[in-house]
Amino acid sequence: MAATAHPPNPNTPPSILPAFLRDVRVLQVLGQIIFVIIVVTLASQIVASIVGSLRAKNLEPNTTFLNDRAGFDISNAPDWYSSNSSYGTAFLVGVTNTLRIVVVGLIATTVVGILVGIALLSSNWLIRTISRVYVEILRNTPLLVQLFVWYFIGMLSLPPFNQAITLPNEGVILLPLGRLIAYVLIYLAVWMFSRRAAPHPRTLRMTAALVAILTMEVAFWLSGRLEGWANLYGRSDLTNLSFVIYVAVSLALIAGAYSIREEMRWRLLGLTAGQFIGGLAFYFGVLPFANAAVRAEIFPAVIISVRGFVFPEFLATSRFAEWVAFIGIGLALAFMLWVYFGRLIETTGRPYPRGWYAIIAVIGFTLLGWVFVGLEPAPATISVEQEGAMVTLPIEEARAQDLLTSADEQLYSPQPLLLILPEQRVNRAGIVTGLRSGSTIPPEYMALLLGLTVYTSAFVAEIVRAGILAVPRGQIEASRALGFSTAQTLQMIILPQALRVIIPPLGNQYLNLSKNSSLAIAIAYADVVLVTQTVMNQSGQSVTGITMLMIVYLIMSLSISVLTNLVNRRFQLVTR
Repeated sequence: MAATAHPPNPNTPPSILPAFLRDVRVLQVLGQIIFVIIVVTLASQIVASIVGSLRAKNLEPNTTFLNDRAGFDISNAPDWYSSNSSYGTAFLVGVTNTLRIVVVGLIATTVVGILVGIALLSSNWLIRTISRVYVEILRNTPLLVQLFVWYFIGMLSLPPFNQAITLPNEGVILLPLGRLIAYVLIYLAVWMFSRRAAPHPRTLRMTAALVAILTMEVAFWLSGRLEGWANLYGRSDLTNLSFVIYVAVSLALIAGAYSIREEMRWRLLGLTAGQFIGGLAFYFGVLPFANAAVRAEIFPAVIISVRGFVFPEFLATSRFAEWVAFIGIGLALAFMLWVYFGRLIETTGRPYPRGWYAIIAVIGFTLLGWVFVGLEPAPATISVEQEGAMVTLPIEEARAQDLLTSADEQLYSPQPLLLILPEQRVNRAGIVTGLRSGSTIPPEYMALLLGLTVYTSAFVAEIVRAGILAVPRGQIEASRALGFSTAQTLQMIILPQALRVIIPPLGNQYLNLSKNSSLAIAIAYADVVLVTQTVMNQSGQSVTGITMLMIVYLIMSLSISVLTNLVNRRFQLVTR
């Protein structure tokens, strides 16, 4: 039945308002406009009041002060900053230091959080319990307290610079090259022989080969440190009582392993037979060139002291750009292989290892570029300073006499990258006075990085655990029924679905880490907050400084949000 229109009531007085003002939609728009006008008016009055008060004190907000001389130093500042630089340059150094801690912290937090989150679901009681204690203690302890522990207890307890810890210790070792070659050949021979064998015999042979190699190497290690083992290699005395006891005990262990149940029998047989075979090989001296060794010098790669952590330094040479071009070609080829084999997988259903093809392409062109770039000839001679005078020497002779500076090495080195190991400067009295080379990371940076990473990773671990538990149990059981290994199940079934649950809260933790980095001021790390506070104290431009600080953290937070939203969109479930 059609609806009938009601005629207007003749007794209703006519409205004095026009028709458009009686429209609800128009009234809603007008209300919003009036509200915005009120807010803008109040805000402008507040701003005008603040500006007038600051103008009366000759502190009117402006940005011209950024060109004034800073007049203060910043710890671990780059070479392009000094006390004669401007306030704007100092603020840029603070922003750079903040980005250094945030970017590295996000990567480290993601790796540690995922590992701990997976460990929370481990079937091993010890691993699961340690991970749970890690999460519960760290996420329930204030971050500021943890920063104090890392800095005042951890970093300031390190030894002084002249007694620094070096990893590894400097010295000379003898590499048993003959034994290493023999071990590799033995293991490859057993692997080739067992490749087509049944599962149980293959397990027995491979386990026995590995244990035999370990037994021989342990015996060689003991022979160099214990007096009773000094002349034991190749002794071959069948009447020795110790040898007879060793044979009897080993045979008894092999017989005991054979009597174990089926699941463990083959591994235990490989273990016992391997130690017996390795012991016999050592006692009868069957390894060729067992004592052949190569003398190798060891230089420290890391120096740890109360001044900070010194790591190797990488310097780009004049041939670095050519090498990067080869890497770019490898990346482009890897992308094309990834797309091509991805389409083949979709059309044919055959499982092509496109990831390995892409990795091989990148690594191959990287190594190829390193070789080709290194083939470019270097100049035969070079002018260097020797005893206060400039002389011309063959480049190899100048390098042997340590006359080349870092700039010379970067210009004439045949390699695209130079690895400069940290080296301490020692005076004539043998006292360490400083560093010759190396990249130094201050203890404040390390304490802040460890504190942010450990604290935030505890929350990330719980997010990862919840995401994995959100995957239906039936899909995991189905993957096991199809014969998937634990790693394959985790990579292809669990994580792709768990990421839909993990990414949104993970983005919140990334934002928390970036904002929590402002606590660096508590341990005197020169981040953007500390630098801005110093600038405000000297210039009096508090409003401008706080505004700049807010803009930095706003841009950083929005950038993290955009990236996490893009990743979340990539993994979200697409439905019709």
